Amino acid sequence: MQRLLSLTLLIACGTSSPPVQTTPQGTVTTTAEVPPTVASASASTAVPPPPSPVWIEDDYARALAAAKRSNAPLLVDASAVWCHTCKAMRAFVLEDASLPTGFVRFSFDVEKEQNADASAAFPTHVLPTFFVVDPSDASIQGRWEGAGSVQQMRAFMTDGARAVALAHSSDLRKDDPLAMLLAGHRAALKNDATEAEKQFAAALAAGPQGWEHAVEAMLGLVKAQRHRTGGGGCAETVEKALTETPSRLGRTSLTADYASEALDCVEGSHDARAKHVRELVAKSVADLARDPSTPLSPDDRADAWKTVWDARQALGDHAGALDAARARLDVIMKAVAARPEPEITTTFDGARMETLEFLGRGEEAAQFLAAQEKALPSDYNPAHRLAHVYFKLGKNADALAAIDRAIGKGYGARKGLMLRLKADILVAMGKRAEARAALEQQLALYQSLPDAQKKPGYEKSVQEQIDKLK
Repeated sequence: MQRLLSLTLLIACGTSSPPVQTTPQGTVTTTAEVPPTVASASASTAVPPPPSPVWIEDDYARALAAAKRSNAPLLVDASAVWCHTCKAMRAFVLEDASLPTGFVRFSFDVEKEQNADASAAFPTHVLPTFFVVDPSDASIQGRWEGAGSVQQMRAFMTDGARAVALAHSSDLRKDDPLAMLLAGHRAALKNDATEAEKQFAAALAAGPQGWEHAVEAMLGLVKAQRHRTGGGGCAETVEKALTETPSRLGRTSLTADYASEALDCVEGSHDARAKHVRELVAKSVADLARDPSTPLSPDDRADAWKTVWDARQALGDHAGALDAARARLDVIMKAVAARPEPEITTTFDGARMETLEFLGRGEEAAQFLAAQEKALPSDYNPAHRLAHVYFKLGKNADALAAIDRAIGKGYGARKGLMLRLKADILVAMGKRAEARAALEQQLALYQSLPDAQKKPGYEKSVQEQIDKLK
């Protein structure tokens, strides 16, 4: 889920764009080259299932060149190997055969140093973030943050292809709500929260009844208000939306994302408004999560229950939080049983671990994570999570051994977090000098990252921890 936000960018750029055509089903596709396997299958009397889409991994220059050669829009997936929503989108949504064809697909790990150029070209606030790019000038023509259903991604890709095709038409007027939505997103990418708030609010005011982009604009507005004020400046906005216009929020993963953002708006507040917002979130998202007809992936449904859990916990309703956690675990375990391959079940490992720990079942979490580490020997995530579980169980020696295994496989900013966990374990073991050395290694790692991947706030926090251990 990850606070998803979508946008179709319809703007005037500087060069020619690939033409589009409409299939009998109404799906807009470009006239990019069709892979021979697909073309031959369509001519066969016995049509086999279409092949899985081919992704170019961690090579932006190659992907952009391929898109230019084929005159096709570039679909970009900015993700990371620890991101459960990223894994869920690849496993359950992006491989769906009904998604538009005619795209060159490019995926990159935001934490690999080799992807510094891609990280700079496609800045992210949420993982995953998807982009549709015009290959002629590498301009972003579509942006979607977080999870989405097959239907939502189909619409996003279709609109993105259309945006590429219309890049020179200048048909979008400044007073069009889509133009205002675009302006809001561009301001948000520049961290100009004041301008973003202004544009998202204008888009909502100009949007017609039943406007399909209303929830995206509502999410953008709330995020901008929260960032501008440094916290609770959006509490009144979310209370009004949840109370007066709940139907405008719909019943999709966007609904749950808005509710999760609403909880952030009242975080740390204990006044009547904050209580009301939490009560509204707890009820509305539980209704959404219980409804089997709601178009939610297992990952999104599990995240929805986590939002209910958070709301109940913030209300002081620990019993209600436990009920929500059990409901979340039920969703996760059904998904694991349906697709038991370790490469798929790892999608749910983080949520499963967190939920078992909250329910007082840490030993169960340690057991399944140990099995995952054996099944996925090149993946650092199982060992990292196992170290966390062992640490919380007070098994510090086991935790230290596990985190050292994870560090040996880790890279980028995530390796820095592993080093921080190692320092915490060493402090608990009374080994302060070794803990300080781990933190110094963490700081050096952050300082060595390419500019597009640096974490200035992290560097300051690590230095503070080092100073405390002097």
